[in-house]
Amino acid sequence: MFGKTRHKFEVNYIYRNDPHAQIIETDADDLSRGQAAERLLRLHNADAENSLVMPDAGADEEELVRQAEVLGITDIRVTRLVHEHEPGTTPGHYQQP
Repeated sequence: MFGKTRHKFEVNYIYRNDPHAQIIETDADDLSRGQAAERLLRLHNADAENSLVMPDAGADEEELVRQAEVLGITDIRVTRLVHEHEPGTTPGHYQQP
């Protein structure tokens, strides 16, 4: 209850001409396209033997997005999920007695 608040973001993107979506959870209040691109690069290229596919640690937002596009990750859209309900806490006005 008094811990850090986790925020969830839905990231929609195209990977090799296929639409995909991922839910990314973070402590940060926002998630930029570059940060999302970095996470997606790690997700889709984690088993790559060649570390050259990953951008440098100090890469800026544009460079991260550009590297993602080179590797087939395009049209990155980030949406913050605002209304989160824990299981079992959804209002029950629709339930019959």
